[in-house]
Amino acid sequence: MIDCVKAAELKEALPRPILPAYPDWVELYWRAWELAVDNIDHGTPANGFVDSYLGAAFSDNIFQWDTCFIVQFARYGYHFLPVLPSLDNFYRKQHPDGFICREYRGYNGAAMWSKGSADAINPPLFAWAEWGYYQLSGDRDRLQEVLPRLIAYYRWLAARQRNESGLYWSSTWGCGMDNTPRFAASWVDFSAQQALNALSIARIAESIGEGGIGQEYRHEHATLAALINELMWDEEAGLYWDLDSANAPLPVKSIAPFWTLLAGVASRQRAERLVEHLVDAREFWRPHVFPTLSADHPQYDPLGDYWRGGVWAPTNYAVIKGLAGCGQEELALKATENHLRQMTAIYQETRTIWENYSPEYPQPGDIAKGDFVGWSGLGPIALLIEEVLGFEVQAPQNTIRWRLRSLGEQGISDLRFGENTVDLRAERVKEEGIIIHTVARKGFTLRVETRLGTFLQEVPVGEYRFVVPPEAGDSSGNNPCTNKC
Repeated sequence: MIDCVKAAELKEALPRPILPAYPDWVELYWRAWELAVDNIDHGTPANGFVDSYLGAAFSDNIFQWDTCFIVQFARYGYHFLPVLPSLDNFYRKQHPDGFICREYRGYNGAAMWSKGSADAINPPLFAWAEWGYYQLSGDRDRLQEVLPRLIAYYRWLAARQRNESGLYWSSTWGCGMDNTPRFAASWVDFSAQQALNALSIARIAESIGEGGIGQEYRHEHATLAALINELMWDEEAGLYWDLDSANAPLPVKSIAPFWTLLAGVASRQRAERLVEHLVDAREFWRPHVFPTLSADHPQYDPLGDYWRGGVWAPTNYAVIKGLAGCGQEELALKATENHLRQMTAIYQETRTIWENYSPEYPQPGDIAKGDFVGWSGLGPIALLIEEVLGFEVQAPQNTIRWRLRSLGEQGISDLRFGENTVDLRAERVKEEGIIIHTVARKGFTLRVETRLGTFLQEVPVGEYRFVVPPEAGDSSGNNPCTNKC
């Protein structure tokens, strides 16, 4: 059974990062996988959950937005771990009208909150999670199966959580940031997350030939993005704010407005204004980036105090992926390296991975649970693969994009996507350029991007070696904001 697998077996079954310059980060990577396997849970006749699924590492209950984030790293082991069943737990509980509660009890499967409660919802990230899984699996049948459920959930939220303005409301628990000092009629994070939901549904629909549905949800995304930009943007502050019932701003400087980056809501110009806050040491660029409440807020706690300054894996992942998709790839890498350095230092002291971290000191947050993978695997696994090593897998297009930033040896072995398994290793030789070594079960397209340009290579089956010359030209043109594509 997966639960009983040993560390050596994990290394045979999962992608193996090649990063000799950072052995401590690789150690953290494997520890995250071990904890994820340790936290596999099992359904019972009483709770009606699936046979095996990835637990949130918090309690026996299942949590909606925790699970959606867990998928974003666990998808790299989609062939080995119960990734999709973790989402299926919630679809099993979905009401005929589309409602899905944010939390279900482990012992009897009951919803923790009534349908009418403000605390019954969570950030609507199922479609985003399914789209991320699809990039590794290439499984169109899965998209066909879940699209009706995703649309039903979107429509339920649109009918119940939307204000007269067209923006969305939530609560402190509903938004997932339990003690955030925000109280509003319209919430910028939930509004942006629903825009991301629409964009993800559109992409899913288009991928299975449902162009009409895709167009409908592209329109939903554009309409909601326009409202957020019209009503929530403060040009002087360079931020999006929550609003009261009269659409007046409620200026609490939290991590919430940065969801507009990932959701494709912020224009390139406004994204640059948002970045000014992220890199400001008086606000979000603290010793451990990014606190969930700005350091200049009166309720900011340098120890974390949960969501009043604590550094959390899900919000860091959302911000970093938003940056990477909006032309801020260097900043995304810098933030990732900071996050991994801090996590590694605390791991070496405590030998575990934590629920959240202090933004000021090399220690867990106050309050924080240990052995938390759970969504805290996002940094050591997903961000290591995607930002440090620079891999972006697109199984539906049979393509891997590889952004090579450093000079040293690096790569990955046994990376699975679709029906393929590949090894990729780069080494730099000054005279020749970059030597790429590959082993592939099936042929695929490799797009190598360096600071000097882009090189496209059709990689054949078996072992192969080619050179990216130092003068490789950029055939891609300008790098667009991929979150808007």
